[in-house]
Amino acid sequence: MIKIGVYKLGLAPLSMIIVFIVLSVCAIAAAFQHTRPEYPMPLLGQILINEGMALLATLVYGIFFHFAIAIINRIRK
Repeated sequence: MIKIGVYKLGLAPLSMIIVFIVLSVCAIAAAFQHTRPEYPMPLLGQILINEGMALLATLVYGIFFHFAIAIINRIRK
């Protein structure tokens, strides 16, 4: 458990925060790289779509990671 200020974070929430930050940086970089003048979608729309996918991937990762930790803790006991 890691304490940041008044908040205590376990391994799963801390890893979700790190994964989301990394995926957000990648999503913004990908939006800038794939934006072309002939592409009809503006940059903001591309960034929002990529950030939505990053958020969805983080949510799925968090669900699986929480279940894995719960199963490991149950096996230990």
